[in-house]
Amino acid sequence: METVKPRKGTRLHTFFLRYLFFLCIGIILLVALLIGLFMFAFSANIILPANYAEAQITLAQDRIATSSSVTDAMIPDLVEYAVVSNQGEFISGNLTKEEASYAWQLKQKGEKQGSSRFYAFIEREQEVCILRYSLVPEYRSAIIRNYLPNPQLTVLLVFIIGVVVQAAVLAVHFGRRLKQKMMGLQEAIEKIQHQNLAFHLQPSGIQEIDDIALSFEQMKEALNTSLTQQWRAERLRREQISALAHDLKTPLTIIRGNAELLLDTAQDEMQKEFNHYILKNTVEIEKFTKQLMDLSNVEQGIVTSKSNVAMHSFIQQVEQQMKALALEKNLEVSVEMVRLPTSIMIEEELFYRALLNVIVNAVEHTPNNGKVTLSVEGKGDVIHFTVKDSGTGFSAKDLKEATKQFYRGDPSRNTTDHHGMGLYIAESVIKKHDGVITLANDSITGGGKVTVTIPVMRME
Repeated sequence: METVKPRKGTRLHTFFLRYLFFLCIGIILLVALLIGLFMFAFSANIILPANYAEAQITLAQDRIATSSSVTDAMIPDLVEYAVVSNQGEFISGNLTKEEASYAWQLKQKGEKQGSSRFYAFIEREQEVCILRYSLVPEYRSAIIRNYLPNPQLTVLLVFIIGVVVQAAVLAVHFGRRLKQKMMGLQEAIEKIQHQNLAFHLQPSGIQEIDDIALSFEQMKEALNTSLTQQWRAERLRREQISALAHDLKTPLTIIRGNAELLLDTAQDEMQKEFNHYILKNTVEIEKFTKQLMDLSNVEQGIVTSKSNVAMHSFIQQVEQQMKALALEKNLEVSVEMVRLPTSIMIEEELFYRALLNVIVNAVEHTPNNGKVTLSVEGKGDVIHFTVKDSGTGFSAKDLKEATKQFYRGDPSRNTTDHHGMGLYIAESVIKKHDGVITLANDSITGGGKVTVTIPVMRME
């Protein structure tokens, strides 16, 4: 695909003017169609002209005036009537007494038009025939008149509905076209979100969108340069950490070996104390170095391939190590297993270290003679590893940040040999197994509760 370059194209307002142009053309055609249909209805005698009732009254006037009585048959179609005395008293007709009284008042005033109707008055002996009619077109068919409004209102309603339908159809059409024009921008945003910068934008043909696309291209290049520099710096940092951790192993081994040899020599109490400090802190540095190496391996993706691991033997191995860790504090250790699958697809050594990090964290924060529990439960296609301790539990800040790198946590749960990488490494490994780690406090003991959930994914 070609890269967007600044060039002339359709302006966005021109794009919308096309929509208005087609809408206007549609309205004009709709008006022409309605006028044509209206004229056809007149010529086919489907619709009566507006003065139809008035003309029929003129034709029937003499008959009404001279007949012995006024009947419904004498009254023209589309006309309502009432017969009143010369004093205005209602005698007969299909107008109500109130309507007849209103018409009589108009006659007294010499008027022939009411609020919306017209009136004709035919003098008879001792009485007056009042005829009420409208000067609007009407359908010839009485059935149609009963179900539809008068033709003028019908045409108006059809016109409004037609305009709304046209506007909706054109809006959907032009909306889809505009969406297609902007599809390149949407795809670019999604690729940038996934840090995939190997893309180019095709010209959309609309100046404003192409200007934005050009800005995206420039931003992409700047972001690509920045991310490349960051990736290189991050890779260099990981390599340096890994190299440093490996380089530390040799001098630490020498220091520890010589310190252990000194234990076999004659020493006074002060020398023994200093020697003890050397050994203790050498072990701590070795543990920290091991964590740095684990962290480097995880971040660089230096991991073994997944294999089908027998669940019971794996849990037994974890339980043995868990009991060994608990000896120093005389902790009660409990392992519960519910609905275990026969096997699970994991990178065994890596996942073992991650789970052990969670257990070590629980042991560190459990007081002497406390309790640490590991429960393993299979649920459908996933398996839950839950580690609980009887310590003080996680603080609100711990629950949010305990899995962050080098987070040492609340002082109440902190220990001198805690480097703040155990849960971070555990979470990194668990994510590589498409799993999640959840931190909480146990509602019963009040201690910490860490749940690791991963898919089983057994190999067939």
